[in-house]
Amino acid sequence: MTNYRPKDFAELLGVSVKTLQRWDREGTLKA
Repeated sequence: MTNYRPKDFAELLGVSVKTLQRWDREGTLKA
């Protein structure tokens, strides 16, 4: 599995880092 920095992953998905952080808090993302 590839590890991404939050900035890289946000760019890949076309969202902001803040969006990723919110998704993480809300449980949208599964680690």
